[in-house]
Amino acid sequence: MTLRTTLPADFVVVRGETQKDVNYTVLTEAVNAFPKDAAIEVLDLPCGRLDFLNYVRELFPAATLTGADLMSPAVIHPTISFVKMDLTRDFTLPEHQKFDLITSISGVMMFSNTLSFIRNCTARLKPGGVFIITNDNSATIIDRLAYLVFGGYRLFRPIYDDTEELTENVPVQELCRLLRTNNIVIERIEYTSSYLKDLVYLPAALLIYPLQLLYLRRLKTRLPEPLKKQMYPFKQLFCKHYVITGRKAN
Repeated sequence: MTLRTTLPADFVVVRGETQKDVNYTVLTEAVNAFPKDAAIEVLDLPCGRLDFLNYVRELFPAATLTGADLMSPAVIHPTISFVKMDLTRDFTLPEHQKFDLITSISGVMMFSNTLSFIRNCTARLKPGGVFIITNDNSATIIDRLAYLVFGGYRLFRPIYDDTEELTENVPVQELCRLLRTNNIVIERIEYTSSYLKDLVYLPAALLIYPLQLLYLRRLKTRLPEPLKKQMYPFKQLFCKHYVITGRKAN
């Protein structure tokens, strides 16, 4: 097993505009993909307040950083370029601009046209470039019980208001399919953001998970067995978020 690099012990990462531990997990994936002195070109979208790119700036001082979002951040560090962009449409970045690393943190649940978004991202990756995308997990034991009783998931209610922001419930199997069919080789899936209080649902999880494993083993699919195991570990039932790291095929 390859020994993975961790973030410096004194490097503090706050939750920011996503679930807890998500930014930390994505940054860990990044430092395992590139040396700290690499002059990589990084694109983060949607970039929000630029919290994540400010962490990248500290970890990769030689990196060229770009963030894109529909709303402009209040404060933009001089070393970060910002592009105002509707991520549901074709990207308005310069046509020649390509990136070594593209990150999308907690974005795909907030806008439609997921296929278009994935295609636009992969088109902007250099061959061998890394794509890290995260999403809320609606397959936790709490979500499953909520759907059974109330007909809605934890974040995705059974009825949407016209002004609803969290609308796109993209399950892990669909996000993996979109990545794989758009030239991304999935290297790692990490579930994160769990809470001790949710262990009250452990008895239900211990009952459901063996049945899920049996069902998955009976399914005929061309997916590699290691990928299937990463998609459906036991911790999926308790972690509220997942992080997929892939690399663009040459």
